[in-house]
Amino acid sequence: MKGAKDILINKKNNTLLKFLIGAVAFLFFIAILNFFSSGIKNTFYVLSGPVQKTFWSAGESASGFLTSFVSASFLNKENQNLKNQIQKLQEEVAFLQSVINGNAAQSAVSLASQNSGFKLLMAGVIGLNDQDELTINKGSADGVFEEMPVINQQGAVFGKIFKVYKNFSQIMLLSNKKSVINIKVQQQDLTKPEIDGIIKGIGKLGVYLDLVPIDDTINQGDLLLTSALEETFPKDLLVGTIEKVEKNDQNPHQRAQVNPFLNSSIDNLFVILNYK
Repeated sequence: MKGAKDILINKKNNTLLKFLIGAVAFLFFIAILNFFSSGIKNTFYVLSGPVQKTFWSAGESASGFLTSFVSASFLNKENQNLKNQIQKLQEEVAFLQSVINGNAAQSAVSLASQNSGFKLLMAGVIGLNDQDELTINKGSADGVFEEMPVINQQGAVFGKIFKVYKNFSQIMLLSNKKSVINIKVQQQDLTKPEIDGIIKGIGKLGVYLDLVPIDDTINQGDLLLTSALEETFPKDLLVGTIEKVEKNDQNPHQRAQVNPFLNSSIDNLFVILNYK
């Protein structure tokens, strides 16, 4: 019995010894970890540093991109606001300039027509179509009627009214293919007699001189004026100048290319209200 009891005591002692050895080993392992913790951390950071740097850089880039995006959106909005303000100012300047130009045109044509007895109505130009028909912002409410002549501020013929509405009208320009008017050629040598002819429209603001007798002498630079034979326009209004004479001995009449006093970029024209 004593032997069995000794064996049991030895087993308990061995178990206790193993426990103590395990506890000491565990404490020793913890101590080693604490002692080498800085080294372990260092190794971890050395190995993970490039990866962290990549993610950091990506984060910085994303942050910078978002900041740039927000800034760009703000700047675009500000630029658009500035553009709108500039456009508004440009429109105001254009309006004031048109008023100034209109006043200057009114003054010039008033001086030119002082001795003619014409009653003139200034009209703003709205647009020009491909048929050489020009639209103005005056109509029957302003006393405009069909067949009234239209001139510019220098007193040059532009055409005649051929359609009238309440608040606007359409002008058939001299260059319209349906336009034919009587003119006279005033030669540069004023001692020579004036020569009769007609002006025909050819479209695209172009006209030509026709039906001038082949025996009459006309030259480049000769001035063309409305004739007393013309029923629509008062006489002696400016029409244009001869640019190039075209003669053909087989034809009893000569013709010439003409430089008309037409200007597609004009802002204001004048309707003669009291002719006839």
